[in-house]
Amino acid sequence: MRKNFLLFVGSFSVLTVFWMACVSLEARSATLPQALLNAHTIYIENETGFPDLQFVAVLEFEKWGRFDVSESREKADLVFRMDNSAHVRELPEGQVPSPDDNIGADGAVPNGYTRIALMDAKSGQMLWSGMHKTEGGKVKNGHLLDSLRDAFRDYDRGKR
Repeated sequence: MRKNFLLFVGSFSVLTVFWMACVSLEARSATLPQALLNAHTIYIENETGFPDLQFVAVLEFEKWGRFDVSESREKADLVFRMDNSAHVRELPEGQVPSPDDNIGADGAVPNGYTRIALMDAKSGQMLWSGMHKTEGGKVKNGHLLDSLRDAFRDYDRGKR
C-alpha cells in the first residue's frame, strides 16, 4: 500500500512539473516586443516584385483594424516588409553586385514563400517575422497576415 502511494505521489509530481513547464513555455512564446504593441501606424514595403501582394496586405490590414496603413515610412510606427527569394534591386549602370554586398544576409527565403516582417520604422530593428506560402503574387493557404494575427492573439490570451 505504501509503495502504491509513493508511486502515485511521484507520478503526480512529474505531471505537475510537466504542466508548469508547458504553461511557462506558452507564456514565453506569447511575448511580443513593447514597440510592436504600442504601434498604431504601419507602412508597407514590398520587396517581392509582385504588386498584388502589397494590395492583399493593404486589404488585410484594413480588415483587421489593428494598424492604420500609412502612406509614408516617416509617418509610420512600423514597417511591414515583404520579401522573397527573388531579391531584385537596381544598381547604377555598369556596377555589378560584389560578394561583400549583404544580399540575403538576413536569412534566405525558400522558393514559394514570402517573408513578412515587422520592423521599427525609426531604428529598422526587426520586431517580428514569419513566412507565408505564396505563388508569385498569389497567397496560398489562408491569408497573408494569419501568422501575425495569431501572434497577437496568443499574446492577448497569455496576458489574461
